Amino acid sequence: MNKKLRKEKSTDIKKIVALIFVFVSVFCAVFFAARSKFATPVTDKTAMAIVAPFQRAFSWVGSQLAFIKDTVTEISTLHEQNKQLREEVELLRAQNLTASEYASENQRLRDLLGYKKVAIQFDLVAASVIGRESATWSSVIVINRGTLDGVANNMAVVTEMGLVGHVMEAGINSSKVQLLLDPRSSVGTLIQRPESRVAGIVEGDIKNPNHPKMVNIPKDSDVKVDDMVVTSGFGGVYPKGIVVGKVVEVHNEEAGLLKYGVIETSVNFQKLEDVAIIVASREAPPEPLQPPPQTPGTETDPYETAQKLQAAQQQIQDAQQQVQDAQKEQLQQAGYVPENSPREDFSSENREEAWR
Repeated sequence: MNKKLRKEKSTDIKKIVALIFVFVSVFCAVFFAARSKFATPVTDKTAMAIVAPFQRAFSWVGSQLAFIKDTVTEISTLHEQNKQLREEVELLRAQNLTASEYASENQRLRDLLGYKKVAIQFDLVAASVIGRESATWSSVIVINRGTLDGVANNMAVVTEMGLVGHVMEAGINSSKVQLLLDPRSSVGTLIQRPESRVAGIVEGDIKNPNHPKMVNIPKDSDVKVDDMVVTSGFGGVYPKGIVVGKVVEVHNEEAGLLKYGVIETSVNFQKLEDVAIIVASREAPPEPLQPPPQTPGTETDPYETAQKLQAAQQQIQDAQQQVQDAQKEQLQQAGYVPENSPREDFSSENREEAWR
């Protein structure tokens, strides 16, 4: 047993010595090859043969380490670039939203400006909707104009599409506007169609908040679906001729003597952002008169005719003045009127008095 153990120990020692010899030989060969101590071709070949596997191994490990390093660096760079691109995308998205909002606001203000140029009978003050009353979301809004801007109670509020409501409470820098959808609101209106011109009152409907009713219409009145409804000007709050909406339904009242029309408003109150307050109203100027159609072959220039008529009227006035001057001169010569007396009105009564 002891011999066997000694034999195994001796074998292990030999293996260790052999490994140490191999490592030392390899080290010496590498060292002296690097220092060029071996001049013989055989020694160089032997050294290269011994060193080559280790060089390939070191080269492979080095290339793998370099690849891993480059990969990690590239991933880090891509991550940083991706982060920067994400930030740029978010910034561009925010700028795009801001630009879209500015474009939308610009278009709304352009529409209001166009309405202001057309409705020259109104003095308008532009305002923005800054709030809505939570208890009456669809009935009362808050605007950013008040008494400092010339706004007062009971002033009509409009958009380029039509009537919005009226100012119910004017503050210093803001005001509350009661929409025509409010059941407490009432607007005097007319059917715009020339053949009808039926008058009625538009008021909000609790059962149908988005569609007010035109009530107090006689049962036999000429009111049809798609008739346009405008303000009548009765009551002094709403000027005449502002578009309210159009009739979409006509129904008889339960009593049977009257009927009412369901109105689709021209203003979309859910998208209401900018409005205009009518701070002053004047009667709209009449449309220019157009000359009547002329019979073919007898056409004349209406403007030339007007000029000739004006010239004829001027000649008549001049002739009348000459007659009056001649009469005065005759009276002066007859001694009935002093030389330096002021001009008088020589009507028939004055002449009789002068002759007396």
